[in-house]
Amino acid sequence: QVQIRLSTRQSKYQIGTDESVLLMVPTHLKRFNLSEIVNHLLNNDKKVPFDFIIGGKFLRTSLGQYLEKQNVSSENTVDVEYVLSSMPPKPTSAMDHEDWVSGIAGPALTGTIATSCYDGNVRLWSQTGSCVGVLKKHERSVKAVAWVSGNNKSSRLVSGGEDQTIVAWDYDAKKNTTKVAYECIGHKGSVDGLSVNGARTHIASASFDGSVKIWTTSTTDDTVTQSTSIADGTGKRKRGEDSTTLVKSSVASLEAHVGAVSSVCFSKNQGEVHTLFSGGFDHSVRIWDVETGKNSYSMSCEKVVLGLDHSTHSGLIATGHTDNLIRLWDPRDQKGLVVKQKLTSHKNWVPSVSWSPTSSYTLASGSYDSSIKVWDIRSTTPLHTL
Repeated sequence: QVQIRLSTRQSKYQIGTDESVLLMVPTHLKRFNLSEIVNHLLNNDKKVPFDFIIGGKFLRTSLGQYLEKQNVSSENTVDVEYVLSSMPPKPTSAMDHEDWVSGIAGPALTGTIATSCYDGNVRLWSQTGSCVGVLKKHERSVKAVAWVSGNNKSSRLVSGGEDQTIVAWDYDAKKNTTKVAYECIGHKGSVDGLSVNGARTHIASASFDGSVKIWTTSTTDDTVTQSTSIADGTGKRKRGEDSTTLVKSSVASLEAHVGAVSSVCFSKNQGEVHTLFSGGFDHSVRIWDVETGKNSYSMSCEKVVLGLDHSTHSGLIATGHTDNLIRLWDPRDQKGLVVKQKLTSHKNWVPSVSWSPTSSYTLASGSYDSSIKVWDIRSTTPLHTL
């Protein structure tokens, strides 16, 4: 047997008035058995599933196996935190496309979902799965999409694609109409990633040409020119082009990657509007000071970086790779500059990672193995596979 000190930070599920409860339990108990004990102590008629955290990690074995692996004596009192288990996500709707879906911009800002597709179109969707708009402008596959600003009445989004351009769109939800606000011209390769800073004043783009470019979101600054015709590289006029198209040039070009840049993400920490992260085919994650244009420092690993996201709450960077792994980095630790954690479960490349906007621990990943996995980084195995 071993003595455990049970506690929780979730006041709804606190046992009694004390902050913790001491119990003597058999070492062969696992999560399910401990969950039964907590439900009994809470006098729950309807059983509630709980997870258990020891030393900052989820318990995925018996207590005895954990103690043996950590070389901890059963004579010690073990602190065990319990939390409500995460329930599996349920599908609510399907949004069918005519080709591969390359990017998604969620509804948090506008209430509308935007997707980019290899068929060359951007689509807008209601949260019930109805397509409310198809945006046609790009000449080739669209690789990335992001909301710039907006509300439930009007909004602006940007898309980037293999035609080397970024298109800004204005969407009027009330009238259900869209129009091109401007185009960003300057990349020499496919635009594969987009990010908008927290102040909604700048856009960063990652490109196969090896550069990260910075653009303002304003249509009245000196980066805007009036255009009557924009060639697509073959001398042909782009579909949907009119004589009043505004064209923007970049305010900065950040160049340090050796090879294609696959992903880019502004820091989500308050007060760090000029900090930017990028990942590329040179196996590196780079941190930039956008104001000075300098590559502040770099972190390297063994494989190509395909996707990247920064956590608002933990400050960690998650990256997806061609070795099927997800790596977690702490950009604040400039001494080691090493990977803090690796998550292994996918069976193919991982081009997409996204942190939860409400949790320090929850992360989602998308892979070419046709699965989405939901992780709590306190566990080495995914919570759910969709």
